[in-house]
Amino acid sequence: MYSPFPCGRTNDMKKNLHGLLLLTFAIQTATLAIAQPADDNRETDHVALRALRDRVVAAMDNQDMKALAACFAKDFAFTTVTQNVLTNETQMEEFFDRMFHGNGALITSLKTEPKADIPTRFLSDTVGICYGTSKDTYTMKSGEVVEMNVRWSATVVKENGEWKVATAHFGTDFLDNPVLNGVTAFWKKVVFIACPTGIVVGGIIGWILGRRGRKNPA
Repeated sequence: MYSPFPCGRTNDMKKNLHGLLLLTFAIQTATLAIAQPADDNRETDHVALRALRDRVVAAMDNQDMKALAACFAKDFAFTTVTQNVLTNETQMEEFFDRMFHGNGALITSLKTEPKADIPTRFLSDTVGICYGTSKDTYTMKSGEVVEMNVRWSATVVKENGEWKVATAHFGTDFLDNPVLNGVTAFWKKVVFIACPTGIVVGGIIGWILGRRGRKNPA
């Protein structure tokens, strides 16, 4: 049978077609591989990390420092929203005691609701990073309830097969801070009440001393 193409050229076309089919198959295989999870164990890690987040939230809301410290790695740095850096359980206990129970404490309770912006991004089998936001609700000693929007970031590490928090950093916009505004308003009220009271008390004391001076001239 007559062919319009020389025999050698036909063989070249067959080779090119075969190569094109192989290339197409390789691309499709790679695409399917990328679409699948890189590691089946990652979902297990995500479940464990969500459980860790829930333990941290419960410990903070219940002011349980032992439970909170148990969520952190052996070596950790916890930067609070007030920018205090805590690196051990004792510092945690002292900080939260001052915050809720100290002589100058103006807050009685805290409820935190963190949300992640991204799933934990794993840098290795034992290290991951994440960040997000939190709506923190504070109950003041005055009875007022205020909400504050917070941003946070965290690094988690796997120690002895268990995920722990290695670093956590919380921050807020100091120009738009309802808790700080509430504290400032509280002290303004104290000063407003204290000043007239001090003037009245001082006047009474002065009047009493003046009368004594007139009764007992030098």
